[in-house]
Amino acid sequence: MTNSEDFLSVLESDTEVFGTEIAEQVADKLEKGFFLGYRHRDYCGMAMSYSAEQHFLYGELYDGIDFSFPQVFKSRNSFVEWLSSQSTASLARLDANEFYQGNQIITRKRLLEFINERSPV
Repeated sequence: MTNSEDFLSVLESDTEVFGTEIAEQVADKLEKGFFLGYRHRDYCGMAMSYSAEQHFLYGELYDGIDFSFPQVFKSRNSFVEWLSSQSTASLARLDANEFYQGNQIITRKRLLEFINERSPV
């Protein structure tokens, strides 16, 4: 097995759902103006934000600011319901093109780090 295969195997085995508590805390942070995503040139992986229209967004991010056809959640309840049922494995993009598999994805670790951030970006 290569390091890449090992990495993807670890992601695939992490199937514990995030649950309502984490999802609610993520929603709180997004509503306060925090942004979950990398900010650099080109493909920045998957990101989450809260829009001016008061919608939750999840999707591919480019150049640190531009979402490419994000999934839009028009209510907090729908976002929390969706996120609470996700896991690192389900968000790892394992069925995508090889470039995207595990590439700058949203994981439990990233969500927990995000929840503990002290100032919005």
